[in-house]
Amino acid sequence: MSDYLLKFWPKEDTIADKTIEIENELTEAKIIGEKIDFWGKPAFKPGNIINEFLEPKLERTNPYFDTIAITIEANNYGVIEGAEDFDYIDRRNVISIKGGEGAFNKWHLMCKKLNAITGDEYQGGWELL
Repeated sequence: MSDYLLKFWPKEDTIADKTIEIENELTEAKIIGEKIDFWGKPAFKPGNIINEFLEPKLERTNPYFDTIAITIEANNYGVIEGAEDFDYIDRRNVISIKGGEGAFNKWHLMCKKLNAITGDEYQGGWELL
């Protein structure tokens, strides 16, 4: 299991909880799959076409996809590493890819999809677990 998570969050602060819309649209688009329990919390298996939204593209049959879970959280915090310390930031409507060992370095298509769903501009990045 990785020490890092790939997370997606709105670039600007948002007040509205858009998790239901995100869940519905990502399910319909087959980016997320069936509901599961992961680390004692609700999550989703990766959908059949999640690999189309992350680069480098892995074949969907790659065993990596069997080891991850995707969460959609109304509230989540982030860690920003500064010159001398860490800062924590609160965020809303965060999507996380947990578990597995991913080597993705481009996710602009996922951010574009989340923008289309929520109307918020999204960014992504690897964060320490």
